[in-house]
Amino acid sequence: MELAIGIAMCFRFPDKFLLRAGIQALLLSVMPLGLLAQAAPEVRVDLTAKRVVVSNGQESLVSADQAKPGEVIQYEATYKNTGSSLVKNVAATVPIPSSLALVDDSAKPSAAQASIDGKNFNPIPLTRDVKNKEGVTEKQPIPLAEYRALRWVISELPAGGSTSVLLRARVLTETPSR
Repeated sequence: MELAIGIAMCFRFPDKFLLRAGIQALLLSVMPLGLLAQAAPEVRVDLTAKRVVVSNGQESLVSADQAKPGEVIQYEATYKNTGSSLVKNVAATVPIPSSLALVDDSAKPSAAQASIDGKNFNPIPLTRDVKNKEGVTEKQPIPLAEYRALRWVISELPAGGSTSVLLRARVLTETPSR
């Protein structure tokens, strides 16, 4: 069985989300993907958001019910095949609210693709064509604050099996503009 699903199948937030506006952006960004997800009820998704705290050189994950600008939030999505047959080519997608900026090299596994619109995905780093001072078009990197989602392709998810993807994002002081 092959399918493409997003993170709209099953949400479990053990903590309140970091920002009220952030949860609205997260839920709105996955609604269309939820329609695809209904086709494969045997794959469940568990999404958690935790704040990353460093104390005495040691990292720990704590409740993300509140976060201040500059703090880092770790999102982890676990995809579990609760069915009795192998599922192939699962598109594991984690949206990034506009109040957050992806932390460089935080995607795990590292073979993620990124999107600035939540629809079109390409390998990281994303680039865009920009005219320089001489009027010549050149490719320039798109700032991580403009990334709106990451996606990984899980080639096979065996019956009863699970796999996780994660990313980290920093809380911005203001929403980026293009």
